[in-house]
Amino acid sequence: MFQHLKKPGLLSIMTLMVTFQGLGADMLFYYETAVLPSIINSKNNVSRADAITFLKQAAVGLREKDIRYVMRHGYEAWIDRQFRIPLDEDKKMVNLLYKTLSKIDPQNFEPEMATPGDAASCEKNTSPKKYRLLSSGLWWKRAIEDDDQLRQKVAYALSQIIVVSAVSPAGSLLVRRGEGLAYYYDILQKDAFANYKTLLKDITYSPAMNYYMTYNGSAKYDPAKGTSPDENYARELMQLFTIGPSELNLDGTAQKQNGRDVPSYTQEDVMNGAKIFTGWDIQGNGRYGRVRTGAGCYLLPIKFYPEYHDTSAKHLLGRDIPAGQSGEKDIESELNILMKNKNIGPFIAKRLIQRMTTSNPSPAYVRRVARVFNNNGHGVKGDLKAVIKAILLDKEIRRGTNKNRGRVDELLTSLAHLYTTFAAMPTHSWKLYNQTVPDSMPIYWAGTGGVIAQAPMSAPDVFNFYDAGYAPKDDTFVKKGLVAPELQIQTSNNLIKYSNFLFGLFSSFDVYSMLHIDKRYKNIEESMTKGLSRKSQSASQLIYVDLTDVYNAFEKALDGDTDADFANLNDTAKLQRGLEALVDYLDDKMMGNRLPDDYKQALIDELKTVKGNNSKLAVRAKRIVVAAIVSIATSPYYIVIR
Repeated sequence: MFQHLKKPGLLSIMTLMVTFQGLGADMLFYYETAVLPSIINSKNNVSRADAITFLKQAAVGLREKDIRYVMRHGYEAWIDRQFRIPLDEDKKMVNLLYKTLSKIDPQNFEPEMATPGDAASCEKNTSPKKYRLLSSGLWWKRAIEDDDQLRQKVAYALSQIIVVSAVSPAGSLLVRRGEGLAYYYDILQKDAFANYKTLLKDITYSPAMNYYMTYNGSAKYDPAKGTSPDENYARELMQLFTIGPSELNLDGTAQKQNGRDVPSYTQEDVMNGAKIFTGWDIQGNGRYGRVRTGAGCYLLPIKFYPEYHDTSAKHLLGRDIPAGQSGEKDIESELNILMKNKNIGPFIAKRLIQRMTTSNPSPAYVRRVARVFNNNGHGVKGDLKAVIKAILLDKEIRRGTNKNRGRVDELLTSLAHLYTTFAAMPTHSWKLYNQTVPDSMPIYWAGTGGVIAQAPMSAPDVFNFYDAGYAPKDDTFVKKGLVAPELQIQTSNNLIKYSNFLFGLFSSFDVYSMLHIDKRYKNIEESMTKGLSRKSQSASQLIYVDLTDVYNAFEKALDGDTDADFANLNDTAKLQRGLEALVDYLDDKMMGNRLPDDYKQALIDELKTVKGNNSKLAVRAKRIVVAAIVSIATSPYYIVIR
């Protein structure tokens, strides 16, 4: 993988994530040697390094203007500014989806399809392009371009807690009903700063969840008809979306009885909950409970059919729900019971903490956030704005009071950080299912599913891409009780693919090298119309980056100019000076000057060994620049957010 990095000392750092199956003890290197200075508790004058760390926790992208804003105004000011950004209707996933499809495939799609008046007018044209466009294109557009970065971060975190996916047998229909996934993701975006009960209600009435959790067409018990309530959603609503499987203390630790966890609900609770979700189906289905790719409307809330609803009295989690209620009233009663449960605060607090700031929060940190979940200071329970602020501003994270703080970044979001750091731009003129992407609708395209086993709305099952309690099989993890959920899918194979993906990105999709080193095209427009004309959605990456400032920093120190000839690469002293400037520049841009001196020196020594044809010095310079970026991007110092 790192074909230019040969010294064992450097390999032990830079290929750490690739060379060790499951990472195990080496992961502790992340926690114990990637030590960062303490955070200064100040409203302003935040260091660049601290601003970058904060935004990796609070945003999907890592945009320069956000870094500068945090440095100047502080963490809380940035959060409050983000809260004031409304969700733009034009930037809802459903609207983006149909606007884009109408440009690419005007015969089959119109922007108006995003807002059907009723089930009869709901678009039923099924196609996997809608799902692929959502997960490989439009999610990236929002992540890279838009100002509401905190909303995007929270929505993405929620998508991994309250999972709906087009992958696995449970989501097999949704791969052709991408509009349903877009509608669902819009709920997560809309409710990211709302009350948690509002979120639960909206996802319950969403057609994608109704299908994914199989309560579409669920009917009351009738032995003559052979029907009985479906238990899936009733179980997962408790187990994964609200209270968790075990009774919890306020600090998130499990209550014990005879040395064992105490269950938070019983099978009786599941059976009674299942009765509540009878009588609901996707609108326009034609026949109650029908499951067919082209049937039903996935852009409208689900519909209630009272004849199938169980109207008997229910007993849930120690509370009674009276008989004779409507389906809506039963759902309201259940959500009220779940919101009043003592478990929901610590359970959701810890899940959000793990998805945003640290895999191993202290019990005290969980307790502080759970208290805010239970009461935002004004007697309101479930206020997500208050919870998000509590998570991001807690002293354990901002002051670094827990030595086990931090989390391994998902490769998906780490890639988003790289794209935004290096001025990503969309492309056009390639083929999306044999239809050319027009220049009036350029698209960001990163098909990461086959590279890192992860793409938005693509978890393998309702338990997400990885288990929140996953720990590598290593004695030190076990002894210290540490977990590292993201490492469950960061296998050696996926990490090698990711490294190769980055090499391909920075070698072949960089504006500077394309125009000044490879010199295949006169300008970026020509490269799109000619260079991409044979590519299609099967390509894993179709996003350009711009490394002009990186090459200029390198050549300015090397040659004293920026004419793209890199004339002094064979001069030992000048090469040393150029490499020092290159690594320093990347350290500042990507890390905020956080790389240890010994690591930087080892990297410089290795970059000196990158060879090339003396008649093509610029090509050698390209190899050096790409190797430097990828080496830092795949190092524990970059991957671990701490």
